[in-house]
Amino acid sequence: MPQRLALIGDHACAWLPYEEEPLQPSQVRLRTEYASGKYGTWAAMLDPITFGDKVFDPKTRLFVDGPPKRDRTASREHPMSFGTSATGVVTDVGSAVKSVRPGDRVIAQWGDIRESNTVDEHNVRLLGDLDPPLALCVEAAFVSFHCVRESQVRYGDVVVVVGLGALGLIAVRIAQQAGAGQVIAIDPVAGRRRLAEQLGATTTLDPTGSDDVAKIVHEFTGGPGADVSIELSGAYAGLATAIRCTRMTGTVCSSGFYRGEARGIYFGREYHHNQLTMIVPHGCGGSGPARDYPRWDDNRAFDAILSMMRQGKMDVAAIVNPVVGVEDAPDIFRRMRDESDQIAKFAVRF
Repeated sequence: MPQRLALIGDHACAWLPYEEEPLQPSQVRLRTEYASGKYGTWAAMLDPITFGDKVFDPKTRLFVDGPPKRDRTASREHPMSFGTSATGVVTDVGSAVKSVRPGDRVIAQWGDIRESNTVDEHNVRLLGDLDPPLALCVEAAFVSFHCVRESQVRYGDVVVVVGLGALGLIAVRIAQQAGAGQVIAIDPVAGRRRLAEQLGATTTLDPTGSDDVAKIVHEFTGGPGADVSIELSGAYAGLATAIRCTRMTGTVCSSGFYRGEARGIYFGREYHHNQLTMIVPHGCGGSGPARDYPRWDDNRAFDAILSMMRQGKMDVAAIVNPVVGVEDAPDIFRRMRDESDQIAKFAVRF
């Protein structure tokens, strides 16, 4: 039987067998060559403090009291997949599929870390000459792409990016490509700051230093601060920093997946006195449309990201490290936790 990589406990993964489901008319099946997944989002979702005893009611879009729909604890009895993208060779297509055929090499958004992937045709694109590790960044780039677009970054703007995981590093690149006059990247990890500089950050700052990074940002800009601050650390301290970095009537893009009750944020200070706008971009949280829908839907965003990669404008493959073989893959979730100073995004090679 084919195998898939799944969470079976606290930062524990294993290869588990699975059965192929019958192929539906609109589906594409591929033999996986490379795959990648999320770490931060899943770690937050599985943390009991994130949701507590609340469940999300899709009708009211409120978190309400009630029994959880499923156990949020991964185990061998209830394994959880955490893959987000995969590349490979098409082996079979459903009767209604028109865009690809067996033998084509493709990138599948929402592909899992498994030997074969079966996905809807609208989530598949021809890989062409794209480097597979770069193509695997498409799902992370989807969030970063909407961070920049929905924050309405304009030519010449000062942009701050707080948190330089995969999403933050890609946001640095997209903001630079969008014409930001300054891109100031903030993260405590020196290696990530160096990557941000390679991707277009004009300045990088360590928030754990003795100096107040928000004050430094205001000094860099002659006093006002950033037009847009994008928060991607998923830490309340990061959100507090983003708020304090932002100029009067500026925008804070809150994109991290925060755990538990907010601490250390004083909304009566800079947020209130500087009349800031705060948004959560498309690609985070619920499944509503993008703010500029229907001109921009998910398919158009998917195509635009891949186009920018093909043109060399979103050349972010350097963030994918390590690329591990199947024998080392079960240890990757633990490594993401314990070696976060070295790993922003991983890939599994089949």
